[in-house]
Amino acid sequence: MKILIVSSMWPHGKHSIRAANIVIYEMLCAFAQTHEIQVGLLVVGNQNSTQITDVEITGIDSLKQLGVDVLAPLVLPVGLPMRPRWLRLIYPRLVDKYPECAHQSLIENRVSEWGADAVLIPWSEWLTHACSGLSVLKFAYYGNPDPKGAQTQLRLKRRSGEIGMIRNFLEWVWIKIFENLHLKKMKQFELLANVAKNDADYYTQSGHPNAFYMQNIWMPSPIAVDKAPSTVDAPIRIIGSIGKVAGTANTLGLEFLGNELMPALDLLFKDQAYEVHILGAGKAHRLTLKAQIHPKVIWRGFVDNIDEEIRDCDVFVCVNNATEFKVGHTRFLHAWSLAAPVVAHQDASLSMPEIVNGRNALLGNSALEIAEHIKRLVDDPVLCARIRTEGKRTFENNFTAERVVKSIIQKLQETKV
Repeated sequence: MKILIVSSMWPHGKHSIRAANIVIYEMLCAFAQTHEIQVGLLVVGNQNSTQITDVEITGIDSLKQLGVDVLAPLVLPVGLPMRPRWLRLIYPRLVDKYPECAHQSLIENRVSEWGADAVLIPWSEWLTHACSGLSVLKFAYYGNPDPKGAQTQLRLKRRSGEIGMIRNFLEWVWIKIFENLHLKKMKQFELLANVAKNDADYYTQSGHPNAFYMQNIWMPSPIAVDKAPSTVDAPIRIIGSIGKVAGTANTLGLEFLGNELMPALDLLFKDQAYEVHILGAGKAHRLTLKAQIHPKVIWRGFVDNIDEEIRDCDVFVCVNNATEFKVGHTRFLHAWSLAAPVVAHQDASLSMPEIVNGRNALLGNSALEIAEHIKRLVDDPVLCARIRTEGKRTFENNFTAERVVKSIIQKLQETKV
């Protein structure tokens, strides 16, 4: 079988917080080591694409050495001009949201020239839509449903006063129209894998005949994961968030952290010294003001040694799924791969059922419960060591590229166009 990975970005293996590059790189490496598969890579760019970097060139060279057939990149022309809003409401078209869909024939030609039996489109909203009508077997390896993110972003704009009632209503109408178009396009994929179970359920409930949950991918730790002993007088160091701070999920998570979790931590730790570190670039949303001004929240910005930071923390916390926006996160895998002890909201398991309270993480139903779990891990080194060990084991048993790619190949071989 000839499988062509159609990607909107250049994959590479540098262990960083740019999750998509890592996931695609690990996936290609695993495909290349499967002898019954011939794998190719086609990178498709648009007017927003950036030039390939030195790190990405190194990654591509490594993939070629493994036997990946790297095709010349395809840069799509500038899309169609934006039509007036009133016309988009009366006569909606997907190209109004994703202009690249107008150039599907260019992608079709490259897929046909390579002789692909199947295409796999990972982690790209616009490219997934642009490839929905290809004439070969199509496998989408997908994250958050686009309408879900758009609806959440609209609510954020409304709550922060960025838009008024009339514009809010018009944008809501457009999102509902787009959702209908989106669902029709996604039904064109013979196989629709979602890295969050609740999102797979959304597509199933919307009528997709073959939507399913499939685990996300992360790479094994590139560093030793034995945690160095903490300095006796050092403050307890909690990682409270990683990734771009202005992202939708991070904005909501940081709002919860500042408004609810930090007061609970202050109550429980009292005079015990602790810090909550925020690792990620960008400017935080205005709704996260309480987290921005809290004296024990340390905003670090982008950190190059993210692996060491995660490995050496006392507790790794993710409260994004305590909010309305419940999605899968590679940060759980990143933490597990480095044997960091994870604490999260119990709804994290709605997206990733492998997260089990008391086994590989501690999950709370409220800010107070989450804070109590953090305190338990700090005070109980035996419990902390067990959570660290089981988290790393869960990652190794479920979320490596070798395991996920094996499932992808099985699905493709079982499916007929």
